[in-house]
Amino acid sequence: MLLAATGAATAIAAAGCTGNGPSSSAVDETATTTTRSTASGPTANGSSPTAATPTAPTATGAPIATDEANTTTSEAPTPSPYVPPPDGEWELADAATMGWSRIAVENVAALVGASNSTSFIMLAGGRILTEAYFLGRDSTSTQDVASVQKSVMSTLIGIARDLGHLTLDDPVTDYLGQGWTRADPARERQITIRHLMTHSSGLSDRLVMPDAVGEVFNYNTPAYQQLRAVLERVAGVDINTLSRAWLFDRVGISASATWAERQRNSRTVDPLGNVEWGLSMNVRDMARFGLLAQRNGAWSNIQVTGGGWFREAWTPSAVQRDYGLLWWLPGRGRVGQRTNAPDDWVAALGAGDQKVYVIPSLDLVVARQGTAAAEPTEHGSDFDRVLIDAILNARK
Repeated sequence: MLLAATGAATAIAAAGCTGNGPSSSAVDETATTTTRSTASGPTANGSSPTAATPTAPTATGAPIATDEANTTTSEAPTPSPYVPPPDGEWELADAATMGWSRIAVENVAALVGASNSTSFIMLAGGRILTEAYFLGRDSTSTQDVASVQKSVMSTLIGIARDLGHLTLDDPVTDYLGQGWTRADPARERQITIRHLMTHSSGLSDRLVMPDAVGEVFNYNTPAYQQLRAVLERVAGVDINTLSRAWLFDRVGISASATWAERQRNSRTVDPLGNVEWGLSMNVRDMARFGLLAQRNGAWSNIQVTGGGWFREAWTPSAVQRDYGLLWWLPGRGRVGQRTNAPDDWVAALGAGDQKVYVIPSLDLVVARQGTAAAEPTEHGSDFDRVLIDAILNARK
């Protein structure tokens, strides 16, 4: 049930709830969402890929195996961890039972609401610990999540590898052809998918190559954006179709979550004339994605990604200790050291303080939307330190 809060915010506070089934202390998610039309993404040569159904994940999409030889008829199967249903009610977490101070959690939501936020959610054990909306937003409201999309792209690339479509050490030129940068063709061919995922391609945002490949971390969105065309080429379908088949539909991400070209302007068009694509999601969609990551790619009894994918994606790169494969690792960086945050705190971060935090050791997922809480940045900000401090202080 949604409770009206003081001012322009709508908030949901956690109530006592246990078990995997629906209960009286659950949140109704039956509000109608606006379905956007699926946009067909161009391939590297600008043409639309063939509209074919992408290969369904098999090895990565099969039910998690159990060892029947070690079971007896008297033993009940181990239940899968709770996940929110695709439609209907989300269960609420009992803050005290899960080691959180209810008042302190409410204070976190108040802090977020006072920091230019529109949507906020915290999950403990997959259940809602707190959820709040501001400025007329609700659980169905979507916005471009900025560079949070990079971590979603990382997951799609991991699935593509599991399906045998590519390897991370393939040259990008194998899929996009020569001339996808403004660099010398011989040097361009040295750039692999892994280099784009670790921002170590040697490219500048003008797609020239001032640095050696694999030696310098340079956060580079124009170079990263080439990965969409790579995925579309190997899958033979547009980014929305493959995202639905491989990831979104499998974890209940809403139909309103879509990729689309951003508005064309000097900041969104690269030197070769390619327009950036954005990903729009609501905050619960972001939380679902974070929960999948926290559970090592498992959703209910289905393994959506390879079981080791997120461990690999969260391994520091050779050139940046707090960055993996399109994921930030703030628990290993300066913010984590200044806040005593757990080492396993990882994050998908975007401009305007769009955020998904995942902390497996606390069984915690956090998602936030809005505009910049303080100074505008391309990914993380000082607000990360303020927010993680408040979250850690909410532990009992």
